[in-house]
Amino acid sequence: MKKRVHELAKDYDVNNKEFLALLNDELGIEVSSHLSSLAEKDIEKIKKYFDSTNNAKAEKKEKKGVTLKKKFLKEDEDILEEDNTSKTEKNKKKSNNTNKNNKKNSFDSKNDDKKKNKKKKGRRTDFVMKTVENVGSETVEEDGMKIIKIRGEITVGDFAERLGISSSEIIKKLFLKGQMLTINSPLSIDMAEEIAVDYDALVEEEEEIELEFGEKFALEVEDREEDLIERPAVITIMGHVDHGKTSLLDAIRASNVVSGEDGGITQKIGAYQIVKSDKKITFVDTPGHEAFTDMRARGAQVTDIAILVVAADDGVMPQTVEALSHAKAAGVPIIVAVNKVDKPEANPMKVKQELMEHGLISVEWGGDTEFVEVSAKKKLHLDDLLDTILITAEILELRANPKKRAKGVVLESKLDPKVGPVADVLIQEGNLRIGDVIVAGESYGKVRALLNDRGERVELAGLSQPVEIIGFNEVPQAGDTVYVIQNEQHAKRIVEEVAKERKLAETSRKTITLESLSEQFEHENVKELNLILRADSRGSVDALKESLLKLSNDEVAVNIIQAAAGAITESDVKLAEVSNAIIIGFHVRPTTKAMKEAEEDGVEIRTSNIIYHITEEIEKALTGMLDPEFKEVYLGRVEIKKVFKVSKVGNVAGCVVVDGKVKRDANVRILRNEIVIYEGKLASLKRFKDDAKEVIQGQECGLGIENFNDIKEGDIVEAFEVQEIKRTLK
Repeated sequence: MKKRVHELAKDYDVNNKEFLALLNDELGIEVSSHLSSLAEKDIEKIKKYFDSTNNAKAEKKEKKGVTLKKKFLKEDEDILEEDNTSKTEKNKKKSNNTNKNNKKNSFDSKNDDKKKNKKKKGRRTDFVMKTVENVGSETVEEDGMKIIKIRGEITVGDFAERLGISSSEIIKKLFLKGQMLTINSPLSIDMAEEIAVDYDALVEEEEEIELEFGEKFALEVEDREEDLIERPAVITIMGHVDHGKTSLLDAIRASNVVSGEDGGITQKIGAYQIVKSDKKITFVDTPGHEAFTDMRARGAQVTDIAILVVAADDGVMPQTVEALSHAKAAGVPIIVAVNKVDKPEANPMKVKQELMEHGLISVEWGGDTEFVEVSAKKKLHLDDLLDTILITAEILELRANPKKRAKGVVLESKLDPKVGPVADVLIQEGNLRIGDVIVAGESYGKVRALLNDRGERVELAGLSQPVEIIGFNEVPQAGDTVYVIQNEQHAKRIVEEVAKERKLAETSRKTITLESLSEQFEHENVKELNLILRADSRGSVDALKESLLKLSNDEVAVNIIQAAAGAITESDVKLAEVSNAIIIGFHVRPTTKAMKEAEEDGVEIRTSNIIYHITEEIEKALTGMLDPEFKEVYLGRVEIKKVFKVSKVGNVAGCVVVDGKVKRDANVRILRNEIVIYEGKLASLKRFKDDAKEVIQGQECGLGIENFNDIKEGDIVEAFEVQEIKRTLK
């Protein structure tokens, strides 16, 4: 009788991950996943291994028990002997200690009061918002030399403090150099380096690190290992419209949402929790993968596992491919739920074959993607799907700290005419309580009410629990992180700072275009171009994809994030914005909404009816990403006949061109006895008393060398120029 890996792991009470490692490494049984089936001979081999291990443990335990028993008996005898000898000594000391204790008690009681007060003050320290330390610079000493490390900007006052001198001393030095600065004025790195030299110190510029929202305002607290516990997995259900996403979730949580929605299509983000085998699972039902990516664009990584729903009677559709692209871009494990297997025309094998073309290979076929055949309507194999989710979650080892201040992410928000701003929030860390002061992006407030996924009022929301929060002063954005902080004064300060930063980020936001590729890749040192392809037919998509992928080589690469047939939609624009990609359309145009959104988000859309034009444009862009080649071109040689010393200029040479020519803007090498002693540029080139652009062979000239005076009669000046050769992809 065959058994699955996870079933045996459960029988032997071993973690799935450890059990897989044991089978592959120690027992030599090759398995690719926790859902792999094991033959009877393998099951017998595993049984023998655990039987022998358990016997060895039992023998060791028995021996240890005997040893401990002997040890405890001996200790008991020693204790009895000690008790008898110490009783008389204790009686003697008792009277002497009475007076001492009376004096000590009054002193101890004072200390105890102090300790209690101290302990009281220190309670719930994680709820107090820390002040961010000045991370602009730090001072270290290496080999007796003071090194001041500066990150970003530093004021005159801060720099003086780091140097250990008064700020007035620095202000005076700067004044004598013509710089009128105050104690709070920012100091440039060059100026700081110049001042530091006078005090035997060095200045080092450190790269400025961009901090996350929580780190910037010291809202993140490091977790202790002993505080981390297992948390419920958060699942997002995605897929093509009408393939049964909401029906599947409805069947799982045994409630009817579909009937209350327009046209049976999900209109609002909802998050729900169910219990399976005493373990909770949180499901997030999105109105489409656009919302999923929209939250990710704001930095919110909500999902642990993505469920891709594909109808067995319909197969892979354009929106299925889109959903898959969004899930892959998020970098989360994907489980495929093949729905509607109860229908006579259902063909699950076709679904597996079609998804194989998109990189999802079933575990049965040697891949690492779990496929579960279900029927939401008939409620078939739903337990198998939930078991697969729980096993995948166990392997991911999802843990969080319930003791720290609450942190969550806004899934959706709205303005309710009765209660004001309302936000659907998924709790990721800690416990959220009524009365807690919260901040989320540009919104803050105090929690007035908490409602769970069934609309019931609750006092507390725990790990991975979705709740509706009432109490914000404004409607927060979807994807904003929610933090519990000390008080409303701190909340207001944070909100003001966030509003400023978002305004600044909006004005300085960078997007990628084909024209700016060379410059961006030069600065960012990235050699990959992300593209989203849309064409009028599947055949055109494949042809375009193949043509563009051929342009890749070892140095630069074309990365096709998504390729599908159909018009360019808002979903493509959202994906392009998150992935920093360019959208290419062949024989298709963007929808009106997509055009407006692309314009707002700064996403570039290129369309053409000729495939050659598209490949030519991309080839030009990729060529600009290649590092250029430089070629040295020999111009000629000049022999120095006489050296003249000119005041305020230095040495100049009287020469004759013995070969080729020399140009005014040429690079030169000074050769003495055929050995290169200097390489640089010409400072001047004259023919008689006039400046000359070039002097040819046989003519006399005068020249000066930039930053070099040690020229002698008989030296040879070799002139050359460096030409940049543009490289091609071929």
